Amino acid sequence: MLNPQVFANATAAVMAVWVIACLALSIIVPDLLFAIAQSWMHSINIDAVKTTFNPNLGSILLGFATAVGLTWITTYAVVWLYNRWAK
Repeated sequence: MLNPQVFANATAAVMAVWVIACLALSIIVPDLLFAIAQSWMHSINIDAVKTTFNPNLGSILLGFATAVGLTWITTYAVVWLYNRWAK
């Protein structure tokens, strides 16, 4: 059996690192992020959605909190269900 809280904590911590890394890349090399996204969306031209939006601290913190929070909730729920169904 997996401990849902510990697993969710670990997954949320990894997500926090990803969010910070993505933010850093978007500031330092934004064209790299678009190149990666374009490589994942083979038939879609994402140049039309490129923006000059510079996120403020509030939007950065909201994005961080929601990404990490939803990752924690989702992971906890998945592990909880897994443990119930694996019995």
